Amino acid sequence: MAKRRGERQANPGAELRAIRQQLGWSMREVHRASLALAKKHRQPAFVIAPSRLHNIETKNKIPSIHRLYALALIYGRNLNELLSLYGIPL
Repeated sequence: MAKRRGERQANPGAELRAIRQQLGWSMREVHRASLALAKKHRQPAFVIAPSRLHNIETKNKIPSIHRLYALALIYGRNLNELLSLYGIPL
């Protein structure tokens, strides 16, 4: 069955984990990159602790828009691509 426009992925957290692993990043490396990003932009909401990333990837916790934006920058992806994982195509 084809996925309909706007339909949420079955497991967006697993997709994010696959992207991270494909890039060869550990959770701690993502955390360090998010700290640097938060400092650069003076936006503490960009920080992604390893435990938070674990919950996003394995427990399908929905990240805040700030964290999703930070992941897009860290992973070198378009924000729209990551939003679409959660059924929000723009």
